[in-house]
Amino acid sequence: MHKIYSLLSLALSLCLSGFAQQTERCGHNRYVNEMEQKHPGYLANRKIVDEQIALAARERVVREDGIVYRIPVVFHVIYRNDAQNVTDEKLLEQLDILNRDYGRLNEDTVNTRQEFLPVAASTGIEFYMAQWDPEGNPTNGITRTETSTNSFWLTMTDMKSTANGGKDAWDVNQYLNIWVCNMAIPILNTPFILGFATPPNGAPNWPDGSGAEQPQYDGVVLHYQVAGSIDNPDQTFASISKGRTATHEVGHYLGLRHIWGDGDCTEDDGLFDTPEAADAQQQTCDYSTNTCTDAANDLPDQIENYMDYTDENCMNMFTQQQTAAMLYVLENFRPGILLGTQRLKDDAFDFKIFPNPATGLIRITNSLGALMNKVEIYSLDGRRCESIMNENNAIDVSALRPGVYFISVRNNEQIHVRRFLKS
Repeated sequence: MHKIYSLLSLALSLCLSGFAQQTERCGHNRYVNEMEQKHPGYLANRKIVDEQIALAARERVVREDGIVYRIPVVFHVIYRNDAQNVTDEKLLEQLDILNRDYGRLNEDTVNTRQEFLPVAASTGIEFYMAQWDPEGNPTNGITRTETSTNSFWLTMTDMKSTANGGKDAWDVNQYLNIWVCNMAIPILNTPFILGFATPPNGAPNWPDGSGAEQPQYDGVVLHYQVAGSIDNPDQTFASISKGRTATHEVGHYLGLRHIWGDGDCTEDDGLFDTPEAADAQQQTCDYSTNTCTDAANDLPDQIENYMDYTDENCMNMFTQQQTAAMLYVLENFRPGILLGTQRLKDDAFDFKIFPNPATGLIRITNSLGALMNKVEIYSLDGRRCESIMNENNAIDVSALRPGVYFISVRNNEQIHVRRFLKS
């Protein structure tokens, strides 16, 4: 009880000041520190895993095999009122945002500064709504749970438990579970934490019982107001209105650390293509910021990076080594997520989509002049979209809502898939 009163008192005092003090952008540090309290030795073993991931990322050659890893996602919406019951459309928008950011299809890539263009990368990771639930039944990848819990602000697990007013995870080895719930401070109605994620575990000497609290708690949690973009945001949400809390938290889920290393200039995230920084950039967008002198080729703070706390209007990139780290984590720490998912690979039948992104007509061409027997367009949740290709191999996509889509082309007995962005 003393802990609850202390936290409430702290929250009340902090809420008299600005956003950076009243709301945590990311609960990653809170999570790992709580785990250390429950399981002494957790932070030491967390460091082992982080170093292992960073070393693998630094040594890994940038992948050019054309393979795309697709991750099935289930959103668990936990609500007490209509405002908290986030719509299907908003969740699909969040999925689109993830795919744009991880695929470097976001329109604001033009804002990546010249010095960081050589290391900016498309991750080769895509997300789609789960099409089958754990029992094998068709699903739209969304569950909805009405709760009597007013807010989950004081816990990092209750929203993940049906018995505690939340929703039990689907098999965490087969799905990326994203819980969407209220994490606002009662009475003040101010979000306490915008989101948090469980990082991958797996050090050989990991303490017993110190996984993601319990294995079924593995995944990402979002405050309901930052699921998807925010239309006409007020001052509280002006710098976090682009739906990139999920981009940041999924990065933690896939093994990335904050780019400033959660310390000062003597700390680091272990990756060479994210320059050292003394601290997070709190809701700012100052391109002149250079808080650390690193190596001979001193670079400014990489405020474009999704793993900072920059104003989301300035975020626009992951790096090559961050990409390598996430792929390493998927292959070695979360391989079950990839089982049964489609891996898309380029081959000799090289068809292209132009323009991409597109607003009206898209044209499909292939370098071999091979016959395209069947062309279909699919949304991220697996639904086939109405489409007719004319004699010039053009398709009118103007009626599609903005987002990421897949075009499937059958050539003889083979099926080839590419993605495109409807803007």
